[in-house]
Amino acid sequence: MTFRVGILGIDGSGKSTLVAGLEQRLAASCSVMSIGQRVSFRSRAGERLDLLGPLPETAHPLQHSFRNLQRHWILQRLPGLLKQYRPDICLEDRDSVIDYCALTTAHFPALRSITPRRRVAMFLALTRRSLADMYLYLRLPAAEADKRIQEKLQQTRRLRAYHERPHLLERVALEYPRFLDYLAEIGVPAFVLEADQPAQSVLEAAFLSIRKHFDGRQPAAGEGSGGRRH
Repeated sequence: MTFRVGILGIDGSGKSTLVAGLEQRLAASCSVMSIGQRVSFRSRAGERLDLLGPLPETAHPLQHSFRNLQRHWILQRLPGLLKQYRPDICLEDRDSVIDYCALTTAHFPALRSITPRRRVAMFLALTRRSLADMYLYLRLPAAEADKRIQEKLQQTRRLRAYHERPHLLERVALEYPRFLDYLAEIGVPAFVLEADQPAQSVLEAAFLSIRKHFDGRQPAAGEGSGGRRH
């Protein structure tokens, strides 16, 4: 059964970069599906299948919008894709449960009065999705993320997305710790990575965390167990 890894973090924290690096590292010993700015599958034999295709750095803003719609469609099809390709590990940038709950709360602050447990329970009931087997959280101050986003916007032609605005980055950053506490309560491992550290150090820590839980899980019932490290 596929071991799913949810990558959490505000925009600009380096989720897509981490997913790309982990795909390369993990593919040396197992099959990997990664869902980030690109969606791909690497078999154990080393063959790489690109399910979404690359997007040029200088793409038109409309192309970026269309790409987001494509990625959303891919996420809706995720259970079917996992069944079709049967990867050993699936890396999910923009987790389909925790991220959506955190982002929704950022747009509608009144939802903060509802506990993370109840928010997740309602979302799971409405969408029939499931939590990942473990999570990696890229922690980065909203101000630093905002600076990174501005630098990237200067390199590309796309417009700033609404969810990338500074006040929303701050709101989402405040939500993640609450959801990490909830994951700890239910026994889903969540590892905090300091995203302001050198990229190679972040990649190495993430890789070791995944290998520890992927290699140590029991054949039938070990998924979703474990602890949380700060």
